[in-house]
Amino acid sequence: MQHLSLDALRAFVSVYELQSYTAAGKQLGRSQPAISLQVQRLEEQLGVALIQRSGGRILLTYAGTELLDSARQMLNLNDQLLVR
Repeated sequence: MQHLSLDALRAFVSVYELQSYTAAGKQLGRSQPAISLQVQRLEEQLGVALIQRSGGRILLTYAGTELLDSARQMLNLNDQLLVR
């Protein structure tokens, strides 16, 4: 049974929110290449592109938009469970 990595989901959300792989890496304490690899592996696991670059901006594909809200919910729930 496959499962999605919460670290990869966090990287994906951070890249989009910060509009930068480098800034996401700094926020998460990882290098830019490590963040890029996590997002790439998430895309490979799901079989779809999630992010596209356009004119220096990071845009979500349709699949990325669909995943974003669910990823945020999963991460929030995980964080809530860890606080208890």
